[in-house]
Amino acid sequence: MENKNREYYLRNISIGNIVAFMFENKMISGKVVDISKDKGIYTISTHNGSIFYVKKNSIVWVKMGSRWPVGIYNALKYRGN
Repeated sequence: MENKNREYYLRNISIGNIVAFMFENKMISGKVVDISKDKGIYTISTHNGSIFYVKKNSIVWVKMGSRWPVGIYNALKYRGN
């Protein structure tokens, strides 16, 4: 049985997963709407309808339950100046 850690979930991202990712030094969350395996690019749609094209190394967390881990939640909530 494989240990299910962050890397396991990153390798198994599928369309419909909710992810947290970094964009211009801010953490944003959104739903994966398309995956380009050959280019390694994930198309992510945010709650307000914005579309981002994100590389795998920019994805910080894949949300599998109903809650974010505390550190991820705080980073998503903090907007800074």
